[in-house]
Amino acid sequence: MQKNVLITGASGFIGSFLVEEAIRKGYRVFAGIRASSSRQYLSDPSIHFLELDLMDSVAMQQTLQQTAEKYGAFDYVIHAAGITKSLHLSEFYDVNVASTQRLVNILQQQQLLKEKFVFISSLASYGPGVGNDPITALSVPNPITAYGRSKREAENLLYQTTDFPFLVINPTAVYGPRDKDFLFVLQAVQQKLELYVGSREQLLSFVHVADLVKAVFLSMESAHTRRNVLVSDLANYTTAEMNRIIKQQLGVSAIAVTVPTWIAVFAAVLSEAVGNLRGKVPLLNRERLKEFRASNWAATCTELENLGYRPAHTLDSGLADTIAWYRGKGLLK
Repeated sequence: MQKNVLITGASGFIGSFLVEEAIRKGYRVFAGIRASSSRQYLSDPSIHFLELDLMDSVAMQQTLQQTAEKYGAFDYVIHAAGITKSLHLSEFYDVNVASTQRLVNILQQQQLLKEKFVFISSLASYGPGVGNDPITALSVPNPITAYGRSKREAENLLYQTTDFPFLVINPTAVYGPRDKDFLFVLQAVQQKLELYVGSREQLLSFVHVADLVKAVFLSMESAHTRRNVLVSDLANYTTAEMNRIIKQQLGVSAIAVTVPTWIAVFAAVLSEAVGNLRGKVPLLNRERLKEFRASNWAATCTELENLGYRPAHTLDSGLADTIAWYRGKGLLK
């Protein structure tokens, strides 16, 4: 019998890939989107669209109940909706925490979930590693940004529920086709500028979006519940190594510039001021700068490896794939 999976945030970068993977695996897919969401990457005719307002419990409950009456309860729910940046820090709580609580309450109270709830969180909910030790699923959380704290609070809400099977997925930096955040770094290097904030030996970890979605389904379909699962490409890199790979893939050389902290902070404040005037969240802001300055975002994915996870992409091959997509869209030369 075909199983039902609801994917919230389905029109987003990660969400659209989750929808494609669910279709490939034979699920009946319900794509939770806002009325204003783009359906650019959601063209498969088998997709069942649900307009979900996660801020409105009554409307959301009505939509989910009507869907369940017609197709049966959801076997799985993958909650990928959320925000990673905002002009107002309080919005992280409203969207990433309160909306998650509303969705979980409805699923529990109306008995709309059969098997498992999967929450797409972030490595930011742990905060940076201590010293040079990689972050693990058992590390003591110490998030350093409002975004990270909101994801951790949402995770804590799940752990406080009873009789509710869930998994928390904590991907490290996710990149790949359709993503725009990593584009700035590539464009800077293509313009011969290799930027560092702090040390060139900052430890980083990455995961290509295609590997992330495979890890999500591998974890979801396993017997594991009520635990965190970290996801990366199983390697760790320094910032210098990342830039070397980027230069090699772009076929360019660049001038390495280490930006003093005070200049980076000034630039972030100025960028925020301009962003507030335009009503848009700038790529560089003081919250994001905290992540840039942290020395250790290395990760270990023991739980995932024990399930047999083997990523298809290293950072090298993953960036080759991503750069080809950017070039195809005219975003890179």
